[in-house]
Amino acid sequence: MPLELFGRSEESKIITELLDSARVGAGAVALVEGIIGTGKTSFLRWAGETAREQGMVVLSATASLTEQRFPLGVVHQLLGTLPEAAGEWQRAFSLCGTSRGDGEPAEPVYPLLAELCAYLGRAAQRTPILLTVDCVQHADRQSLLWLGFLSRRLENLPVLLLVTKRRGEAATDQHLLVEFMEGIRPDHYIHLHDLSPSAALDLAAELCGHEQESVDALIADSGGNPYLLTEQIRTVPAARTAPSRPTEDRPADPPDERLHLQSVKDRILCMLRRLDPNCVEIARCASVLGTALDAALLADLCGVSTEDACRCLTRLTESGLLCPHDLKFRYPVLTELLYQDIPCAERAELHHLAARCLRRRGAPCKDIAGHLLRSHRLDEPWMARLLLDIAHGMVGLDPAGARHLIEKAVLHGVPTELAARAEDLRIQALTGLDLPASARALTEHIASTPGSAERTRQALRLSDILLRLDEPARARQVLEDAEREIGGRNPSADARLRRGLTHVRLHEGTYQPGNGDEDRLARVLLLRTAAGDSAPAVRRIAHRMLSVPRAPYGSTTWYHALLALLWAGDVDEVQRHLDTEVRLARAEGTVTRIAEALAVRGLAQLHRGLLTEAEEDARHAMDLLTGIGADRYHTGALARSVLIDAALEKDDIAGVGALLDEAPPLPGDQPGTWWRLHLLHSVGRALGRLGDPQRGLALIAHCAAELERRGVVNPAILPWRSTEATLRMALGDVADARRIAQVEADLARRWNAPFAVARALVAQASVGSGREALRLASQAVELIEPAPMPLQFAHALYAAGCAHCQSGKIGRARELLHRANEVGISLGADGLVKAVQRELRGAGGRPDPRKDSTESLLTPTERQVSELASRGMSNRSIAQQLKVSLRNVESHLTHSYRKLRISGRHELARYFPSEEKPRSAPVLPHRGRTDEPPARHPSLRAARPAPQLYRGQERRNSHPAA
Repeated sequence: MPLELFGRSEESKIITELLDSARVGAGAVALVEGIIGTGKTSFLRWAGETAREQGMVVLSATASLTEQRFPLGVVHQLLGTLPEAAGEWQRAFSLCGTSRGDGEPAEPVYPLLAELCAYLGRAAQRTPILLTVDCVQHADRQSLLWLGFLSRRLENLPVLLLVTKRRGEAATDQHLLVEFMEGIRPDHYIHLHDLSPSAALDLAAELCGHEQESVDALIADSGGNPYLLTEQIRTVPAARTAPSRPTEDRPADPPDERLHLQSVKDRILCMLRRLDPNCVEIARCASVLGTALDAALLADLCGVSTEDACRCLTRLTESGLLCPHDLKFRYPVLTELLYQDIPCAERAELHHLAARCLRRRGAPCKDIAGHLLRSHRLDEPWMARLLLDIAHGMVGLDPAGARHLIEKAVLHGVPTELAARAEDLRIQALTGLDLPASARALTEHIASTPGSAERTRQALRLSDILLRLDEPARARQVLEDAEREIGGRNPSADARLRRGLTHVRLHEGTYQPGNGDEDRLARVLLLRTAAGDSAPAVRRIAHRMLSVPRAPYGSTTWYHALLALLWAGDVDEVQRHLDTEVRLARAEGTVTRIAEALAVRGLAQLHRGLLTEAEEDARHAMDLLTGIGADRYHTGALARSVLIDAALEKDDIAGVGALLDEAPPLPGDQPGTWWRLHLLHSVGRALGRLGDPQRGLALIAHCAAELERRGVVNPAILPWRSTEATLRMALGDVADARRIAQVEADLARRWNAPFAVARALVAQASVGSGREALRLASQAVELIEPAPMPLQFAHALYAAGCAHCQSGKIGRARELLHRANEVGISLGADGLVKAVQRELRGAGGRPDPRKDSTESLLTPTERQVSELASRGMSNRSIAQQLKVSLRNVESHLTHSYRKLRISGRHELARYFPSEEKPRSAPVLPHRGRTDEPPARHPSLRAARPAPQLYRGQERRNSHPAA
């Protein structure tokens, strides 16, 4: 396809039909109109090539401003080569060259117009003719008169007259042009618009081999204008997408890279000068403003009257450069070219003047700040203050942009009373860009901070940053120094510092109950959780702390209560609160808070068996922490731990190896902070899986010693004893393995959380044998089946199946292993699935080859019913559509829920995603518990945990299918 026809199929069809009619003697006239760059000239050229291929004679002319003073100039371009008119031009020019009384050229007489048309008619009788006139608005008056004369006499001539007109430009004689256009049939009036996105993409693919991202950026900058898009692709280097206007966080492109579009800029400037003498200045000022344009504001910037500015805006809109509905530039690339055409000094002065004008008019502060950033001076006090105010509002969501604003204010000098605030904001922005650098900057800044309240605030900030960098000793020293300097003069500050010290001691493992300023409930919660004393009691305390404004979302105490609730087994409530915390953190924009919420949510989802969701959250947290240089510390250790555990469950050995290669130094090289203990445990498990149980035992021993130093014996927190028993079993130390597993089982029974007890029983059964292993595994299945932890349930089923195989109960073993295989597939736990299927084949069974994915667990009918239910259809509507009974639909849904390990139809969207997903009410901070938890948006990774597999038909019948 010729380049001229991309996106022009309808227009080309009209021209083809007109050419066919002209060849059989039915002449016509057609007009192609469009704004600059829409391809009018190229379209005219294609029409001429098509006519020549069909045996027609093509006579072409191009009207221009430089030839307007020559009478019949366009007619001479068209007919000058005809032999019939060769001897008549001297007479024609002499007739039109005579002047009227007012000095204007005389009008051509009627016989001359008729004679020129007759010459054309005689030539057309030999061969059909196509006449093309480009830019007819610039044709001289006499030629316009002849074109109108000819257009009314073409019906019986084999002649097609095709002219183009650029929209928005004034004609040589507007009356004659309008008269000529009125004679054109409406179906022969062709309007060329910008290309559609698909047509622009096809054209770009034809012209170049740029990457998709580059092509998309070029199309966006050109707005689909064929000329602009073509010129960008042909002249801009492939490494760049397109020239771009400078923003708050990115300067303008170097001048040498903008010279590629110099010809485009020159052409636009020429057109602007033709539109109005003031159009160039108005357009340049409009490119400086960059927003919806206001005539009065432009008049102030350009120093012209408001009437002149209005007239220029009207001309720019008529020419298609401005959008009529909002008066913004239609093509971003033209805005950039006009902006770069302004000299640097003048550009900076215009930005300075624009900022002052916008402030007088009460414009939004963010719009004013954009001009102040590109101004050459901040000579008024309000300017620096405004930049700092804007930076304060965006420091969380856009730290890079906030830092740019602060540096601009500091560069030009901030008032003395704002210096401390500017430095404080700079450090806050640095926290979202480079956490180690922010710690160094805040350490220097805190020494000169006056006032006890401000000193306390800065000390607490610095200690929090140091804790996130795994430097608890320095964090404690900072708080202790601040406490000594305040010296009891400010009781409120002293209390805050003591609470901060308690947090630090908890982090480094030196916490002693009663030495800090912690809440009584929080102290009881910590003691009971660490000692593993009564999960139901801890659950009640945690619910009380989370349901009232005792612990604000995201605070240390809130996380303590949340983790205690997680270890007590209430994963549903934990998931809901974490979903709310993630939303709050993202709204605030603080990177460290978002990363911590995501990492902890990944840990909760790992408990629930949602491996993919846990991996996504942990990976996102790692990416955020990597961006600020903190991925090897604190929350990064937890995120990496979740990634390792999820990879182990998915049997991604290569991924586990890569994570171990990236893992930071472990024992002895860095302090044993809390989340690093989770990483130690995960790495120990991974080393055992990779065939190095000896090194794994060394890490587990270090983890155990650190937990003992901290006074943590609760097996629900870190099941290191189960891991050690497994590693010792791999080394052949059966007696020690069984002893350690027995200790964990006893501690788990004391804690009395079903999942912890079941996990300990599974570990004990895996190192045991005979009837004892069978009894323990069966107990684990019974305990964990009602709990919302399907992954633990699948492991319990596998252990029970293995125990039944060892006891010779092959039939029961196959039943349990088939169920474990089904649950493992639904969760994506490939490692467990491989082990189960291996054991199943050893027991004489055969895994169903059709059930190798989550969706394949369902029968075709179950899959069809589930997909309709995921779209929001009621059971009755599904029954009517499929022409089955309502009871049949309910039965299919119940079986689908059981196989997919979900609790209701609202979770079907995970497997059958729909285009529109319902929005649900979030969990509000500090809202009390309710019996009915609110529904959640399916796009959030907060789906309810997969329920147990039901053992009996009674449970199946009692499960709600609606």
